[in-house]
Amino acid sequence: MRNVAAPLSRGAGEGEGLAVFRSSDAPRYFPALIALTLLGAALRLYAARGDLWLDEIWTLNLLERARSFVDVFIGLHHDNNHVANSAWLWLLGPDAPVPLMRLAAVVLGVLAIPAAAAASRRYCDAAGLLAAFVFATSYFFVHYGSEARGYAGMTLAVLLAYGILDAIVVQGASGRRLLILAAAIGFGTFCHLTMIEATAALVLTAVVRARRRDLGRAVAIGAVAGLASLPALGCFVYGALAPDFQVGAMVPLSAQIFAEGVSGMARATLGFPRGVDDFAILAMAALLALGLLAVLPAERQVFPAIAVFGLPLLHVAAALPSQQYPRFHSTAAIGLALLAAEGCTALYHAGAWRRWAAIILLSGFAAGDALKLADFYRDGRGHYADAVKIMAERKEAPYAVDFARGETKAVVAYHARRLGVAATPVALADWCATPPVFLLVVDLPDANADHAERRSAGPSDCRAAFRRRGAFPASGLSGFAWTLYEREEGVTMSGR
Repeated sequence: MRNVAAPLSRGAGEGEGLAVFRSSDAPRYFPALIALTLLGAALRLYAARGDLWLDEIWTLNLLERARSFVDVFIGLHHDNNHVANSAWLWLLGPDAPVPLMRLAAVVLGVLAIPAAAAASRRYCDAAGLLAAFVFATSYFFVHYGSEARGYAGMTLAVLLAYGILDAIVVQGASGRRLLILAAAIGFGTFCHLTMIEATAALVLTAVVRARRRDLGRAVAIGAVAGLASLPALGCFVYGALAPDFQVGAMVPLSAQIFAEGVSGMARATLGFPRGVDDFAILAMAALLALGLLAVLPAERQVFPAIAVFGLPLLHVAAALPSQQYPRFHSTAAIGLALLAAEGCTALYHAGAWRRWAAIILLSGFAAGDALKLADFYRDGRGHYADAVKIMAERKEAPYAVDFARGETKAVVAYHARRLGVAATPVALADWCATPPVFLLVVDLPDANADHAERRSAGPSDCRAAFRRRGAFPASGLSGFAWTLYEREEGVTMSGR
């Protein structure tokens, strides 16, 4: 039986376990990779349909401040400016078709599939194909590979950098390899500043893997990585020092907040089930990761271990806010996906009952992600334009909001402008003088809120009755679910 603690070189054990193709069998490898890439492209293109949601609209609103292309880099003083994505949207303009706005993310998300295959193929060809499969079908990467933000580009950059880092550590730091590494890190940092922590994880990986006599390679990697990060980091610091710099809403760190974010990342990446306590999912994901790390050779353990365990623990140590968002754990998601592909490959090659364990795990990942994709394709990131169309039936569509008022008003205003209709928000203080015709009840995705056919709302002295006009769900990692109510004329609930 093969010693799974040893690296599986290309061509080793052909015909045993998963097919590990020799270089001469590349015609068998590449058609499979192309098929998986096309599958991932189809999933992302389908996911790119639907309405823009808050954070995508937020970027468009920020771009209204840009007087030139240079302002995209240094003139938008806000932490929500994902520079590479903002540059794409600036070039297109705010009235471009939504699928075109999301096209850059789709292209970068699709390219991440062969990039993942190339990184894991350095372990063995079968691991490369499994990595392509995981990144092609994982809900986490399909979702962010179809959304007009910076996460798709950052994911591609991490995978490219990881693959070339492995080549540098094993084969040497040629000028060409260092240039590719610099380009990947520089681009990724312009896509999203989360690339900074991913870059730190990559440099630490090089240091850990480098032998004493190869320490120079790690030093070269660190120097190149630091220099490549400076342009995007400099743009951010320039904006952060401006007196008008803004930061989005921050939620203080807590155990529950942390568990919600990391368990949400695990659910979206490998299909862990809903309806299970966040802390239980956290424990399950940790045990799975530890088990898969145990069957990998040492050189394949380092980056996944740092990404999956080290970075989330660093977030806790630094008490970073807003850890409830799975996207803030993107590097951990990348490490977990690579670990799933390479660990299951090693399990399969170990034979006996471990082969069945690999099959069961991969089947579970695929089934869980398929269920999440089905929910997402059904409900999307929200159906805001449909709600605004109903509101437009009434002149100027005065409306009130019960939750996330500022964010919801921004979404309504964007879709009203796209539709060429008017929608006027009514503040609670103005409710009695100018009562709203519509009430928007806002929930998080997959909230499964049961909203009654009728409800009352408003200040006690001019409370009004409303009848439900429509429910507009959202599912997954982005968006809000809306329930739209219309005021029943002549029916008041004063004093109630």
